[in-house]
Amino acid sequence: MIGTRLGHYMVLEQLGAGGMGVVYRARDEKLGRDVALKLLPDELAGDRERIERLTREARAVAGLNHPNIVTIHSIEECDGRHFITMELVTGKTLDQLIGPGGMSAERFLTLAAPLAEALTAAHRVGVVHRDLKPSNVMLTDDGRPKILDFGLAKRLDDSRGAAKSTVETAPLLTQEGAVVGTLPYMAPEQLQGRPTDVRSDVYSFGAMLFEMATGQRPLKRDSEAELVTAILRDPPPPVTRLRAELPADLERIVSRCLEKDPDRRYQTSRDVFNELTSLANALPSSASGRSWQSASDSSGRRASAAGHDPNAIRSLAVLPLEHGSRDPAQAYFADGMTEALFPISRASRRCA
Repeated sequence: MIGTRLGHYMVLEQLGAGGMGVVYRARDEKLGRDVALKLLPDELAGDRERIERLTREARAVAGLNHPNIVTIHSIEECDGRHFITMELVTGKTLDQLIGPGGMSAERFLTLAAPLAEALTAAHRVGVVHRDLKPSNVMLTDDGRPKILDFGLAKRLDDSRGAAKSTVETAPLLTQEGAVVGTLPYMAPEQLQGRPTDVRSDVYSFGAMLFEMATGQRPLKRDSEAELVTAILRDPPPPVTRLRAELPADLERIVSRCLEKDPDRRYQTSRDVFNELTSLANALPSSASGRSWQSASDSSGRRASAAGHDPNAIRSLAVLPLEHGSRDPAQAYFADGMTEALFPISRASRRCA
């Protein structure tokens, strides 16, 4: 395709490829800008089911308008090739940015909360992504996270509030016995072919949060069969076991996202966003950024105060107030303020 023309688009280079399509950088010669084109692989270019899936992806994302979700421009057809034109996002994918030991608190919260908000925007209009994973998130050159590739997205059935998940999951599992890569992030109900809804995305998002915080996937097994069994039955280890300085609140958030039973998870991604925002607000800020260790320390100090730390302040002495004015009337004002405050200090001592 490189060097060929599709209508008024000149294909310049291939950016990525997968089972759901091939993505190219192309020049829109009408508007004078570079865009991304997503085409079906050559062997599937005439497959009506795949063309319909491509169309569904375009329609699903076209209804979304969020700074952290890739923008769809159009779906077109030229010379028998169907393709989506979309915003060209340059930068690095999230899986390229997660280090062996996980992310810093500053980087984690800078990315996690906006992604939760973007997921909320998709769910609000009835779109379930169903393929959330670090390689489907791009950090742009200006530092903005973007959710990409809605190739498996499905609109919720209004009558049931859930999307069917049958043959759609099959391409995600194996290809000649090899794990394609999405399996570690799939919710148990998705693996079982049961209907999926927004809570399935919450599970996948929780798996992403786990990896962002620790540098590891929630469940690691030697074979695909063992991994499937683990996702269905085994609880993931607490994130604090892998990284002791992580705050207990983050462990609680991630663990609830990864509940096997959808009814026990957060019921909406908005709930996850609210929790992450509260966690961010609880972290002390400094010129050097936020630190997980300071979050753990501050949580400890709050817990000690609530548990009547012996070092906590139990009383307050109110000294007589002095006035700096030459007006004698101000002396009465100063005395009155002292008298007004003194009963408060005595009450504080009684309550301590």
